[in-house]
Amino acid sequence: MGLHILIGNDDGIAAAGLRSLVMACDAAGHRVDVVCPDRERSAASHAITTRQAIRAERVDEVFGGRVRTWACDGTPADAVKLALTTLLSEPPDMVLAGINHGPNLGCDVLYSGTVAAAMEGTLLGIPAMAVSSGRSRRHQSGAATPWVLAVIRHCLARGWPSGVLLNMNLPGCPASDIHGVQWCRPCGRRYVERFRMHPSTSGGVHYKAGVEMTAEDPRHRAGPALWPTDLACVEAGWIAVTPLQPQLFWHGDPSNLPSLAPLPISSNECVAAARGQ
Repeated sequence: MGLHILIGNDDGIAAAGLRSLVMACDAAGHRVDVVCPDRERSAASHAITTRQAIRAERVDEVFGGRVRTWACDGTPADAVKLALTTLLSEPPDMVLAGINHGPNLGCDVLYSGTVAAAMEGTLLGIPAMAVSSGRSRRHQSGAATPWVLAVIRHCLARGWPSGVLLNMNLPGCPASDIHGVQWCRPCGRRYVERFRMHPSTSGGVHYKAGVEMTAEDPRHRAGPALWPTDLACVEAGWIAVTPLQPQLFWHGDPSNLPSLAPLPISSNECVAAARGQ
């Protein structure tokens, strides 16, 4: 029996990865609704629009009239939130986001609009998965969609973990070279931002961000030690599936936190402490 699937993304309504995922789900017999940003909103993270109205327009013709489709002028999270609370008459069985043009590995998940879109489903107790693909001229995301559908069927049949978002990253190799699927933990690589000054004709100064990736730092890895990292997994030709959760609470040893007992308890004492008195 087919599922009712809501699909969002952050690359916009015209993205090739979105089309691949929508067409694959439709061909597999699933009932699909699409609500996406009307333009690319990559790296929007979990931003939502609060100070202005959000426009959502029906654009069923994008997928040949086969799929109910809305283009939204909000963020990726806006689009899925609007779908789940207003546009759909009933909650879907599944929320998917992607297929993103480029991977979402390690700390990428903090910036990814794809992950945020899927996380809206998790926050409402709906099974959800973000899907991203490595960049490669040889790789077409559509060729890997059977793996996406297989993972969905497998995990739903065995009980989707409660309160958990699955972050799937497809390797940037031909589908025929994919070895299989592995549970992974986030890698420890991080971004180094370097801003370049760009003089403005208006007299001000503009700064353009340039991002470089650091080498992997084992101190920033999380998850079971025996699991490979998502980065190592995709580089070896495997599909990485990483369980994420919306709670950001620290899971370290509480004894490593400094005691709060010596802190001042009155406003005057706080002022004195701030002055080093």
